[in-house]
Amino acid sequence: MKPSRFASLSLVLLAPWLTQCEASLEASGSATAQSPASVGASAAATDPEPNPAPPPAPPGEATGDDSAYASGEYALGEDPDSYADNDPSALTDFRQPLEPYGTWVDDPKYGTVWVPSPGVVGADFVPYSTAGHWTYDNDYVWVSDYEWGWAPFHYGRWVWVDGRGWVWIPGRVYRGAWVAWGVDDGYGYVGWYPMAPSYLWWGGVAVAYPVYVGPRWVYCPRGQVFSPVVGTRVVTGAAAAPIAGRVRPFVPATPGVSAGPPPQKLGYALNQVPHPTGAAAERIARAQQFGHPSTALALGAHPPTRVAMPTQSSAAYAGTHGYSTNGSLPHPGAGAVAHPAPGPSVPGAPGVLRKPGAAAPRVAPAFHPPTHAGGGGGHHR
Repeated sequence: MKPSRFASLSLVLLAPWLTQCEASLEASGSATAQSPASVGASAAATDPEPNPAPPPAPPGEATGDDSAYASGEYALGEDPDSYADNDPSALTDFRQPLEPYGTWVDDPKYGTVWVPSPGVVGADFVPYSTAGHWTYDNDYVWVSDYEWGWAPFHYGRWVWVDGRGWVWIPGRVYRGAWVAWGVDDGYGYVGWYPMAPSYLWWGGVAVAYPVYVGPRWVYCPRGQVFSPVVGTRVVTGAAAAPIAGRVRPFVPATPGVSAGPPPQKLGYALNQVPHPTGAAAERIARAQQFGHPSTALALGAHPPTRVAMPTQSSAAYAGTHGYSTNGSLPHPGAGAVAHPAPGPSVPGAPGVLRKPGAAAPRVAPAFHPPTHAGGGGGHHR
């Protein structure tokens, strides 16, 4: 048989078998195309595992979040561009600006305080009354006439000490004025007083002070609140007694730290309410800038330390750290006491280690419960 005939015969015999194979392959391909889930499952099974999360940053390495403490913990809701009121920088950042105008002392009742010189402020000085006036910018803002007034009238607390007069306890949070307010029922008179301290400084440490301090009110007719010489318009002494009986604490619609009565309640039109301008605005701006690390550091301030206030009360702290609560001897068995920050009498000095009996003890206040409620019962001298 010739080769050409053999090839033709082979093709005739194989044709039916090839046709069945093509049909089988088409069916198989069609079934595969109609099953995308199977394709996805197969692909998923062969996908590589996701990359593992990067390891945590080594201790001490910057993470780009300055709201973290050195321990790695976070202050929830805290503004990283801020200071805590009990930040230790309060003892150092205000020392040099205030030193020429007064004296830093260790008071036996209120710890580290600054006392303005009588030669600077006068013998009858009263904070938020003498040498200054009120302006308004969402709340009352005290504008001091003193060159150094940007600091102690917007930071810290003032308290009256028998034998010393008014003294200032350092703090590190800005406010337009650290005062509390009161009004009579008809808004005819307005009263205010310096807010009491919530902590004291002992050996460079801020210690909670939950002790009642009687308010020392001043009262002013509502039409004189924004007087540029408001200190000469306030009512004091025996003349204030009838007013004090009528004045009640002011409770704002939206409670705030120091919110006073809205000027409109006192009869002022919007165009009659003074706002900080000129030199006053510059002093207020400086005070505000000192309250934020982003602007305070350029003014010579220290960065925030972010330390927690001791949970003990002032008396308990004194007892466990070698201070006396009665002015006699250090607490027995307290051992040596390491002060974490310099005292006011030795600027820049390192912490001092003192054993009981080695030196006269600091005196922390004894605690006494309030004997009367706050309100209009007290008046300044």
